[in-house]
Amino acid sequence: MGLPRYRIPQPRQKANVDTLRKALQRASRLTEAEIRETMDAVRQCATRMREGVATELQVQTLRSTMLIALEIERLGYVRGMSGHIDAALVAIKSVLDRGNESGEWHPTPLRYYELDAITCMVDLHDHQLRQLSAAELHTASKRVIAHMQSQGGGELLHVAPSDLGLEVSA
Repeated sequence: MGLPRYRIPQPRQKANVDTLRKALQRASRLTEAEIRETMDAVRQCATRMREGVATELQVQTLRSTMLIALEIERLGYVRGMSGHIDAALVAIKSVLDRGNESGEWHPTPLRYYELDAITCMVDLHDHQLRQLSAAELHTASKRVIAHMQSQGGGELLHVAPSDLGLEVSA
């Protein structure tokens, strides 16, 4: 019986990760510029819906935003808005159903209760974003994406404001 082979362990390369900076970024609240960037697109999509000229992508963007708001509620980061979120999701669903009645998208005007629910929830989502840390928003977004993809019908699109046909503020 021979001697057991022993391999000398190679020295490990140290990863240059600034863990303190990474932790601070995840724990910090969203900046005013980040909130404005997010909410500008949401508000413009809501405005297009109110005017009755929204594209299907704009309505779906608003729906995705409301699903993220609902996930924030479920995770318990900001509580007490589930009724408003549900009303906005029902309104968006009815707009999508009316817009796709013929099998092809055509913009549809909002009814008063739909307008009220969507406008209220856009304002409340702004409030939600002001209460969250970057990590909490990231967690909620990732959970919504994973849930939609696991249902089989979800497709992840990275959409810029210009893709939505919205004005880009400088």
